[in-house]
Amino acid sequence: MKQDIDYFNGMSTEDLHQRFLQKLYSKTEFIQYNDPDDFFDPEQEYGNHITQCIAEERDFLRELIRDASGEAGIVLANERVEEMVRQKIEEINHLIGTAIEDYIEKVSVTYIDPVPECGQTSILYRWFCRLLKFIKSFFNS
Repeated sequence: MKQDIDYFNGMSTEDLHQRFLQKLYSKTEFIQYNDPDDFFDPEQEYGNHITQCIAEERDFLRELIRDASGEAGIVLANERVEEMVRQKIEEINHLIGTAIEDYIEKVSVTYIDPVPECGQTSILYRWFCRLLKFIKSFFNS
């Protein structure tokens, strides 16, 4: 059994950090659909992207560790794999610093109402809505 197994396939913590940043910055423009009557979280879309990047990085680390241990003929318990992932994530987090805050400052979000007024799929609803708008136009004139 080998003691000096490279579980990260030659990738340094800096390499993994750069990989994370590349994935993070792969998307800086977001479209957020919201109902104008609903309260919405302006961070929803890019927050989901950040969370997804972090989850993908964890999955990537797990895969690296499992592949390296499999090639070495070693079977690692899930707890040991998770411990190694957690340790590497902590090392990466030391390098991240304000990278996520810097990313958030560069993000642009466009808000779109997914269903315009009187744009419902029901013909009866659309007809009634347009009739109501027509009647209101008489009172506003």
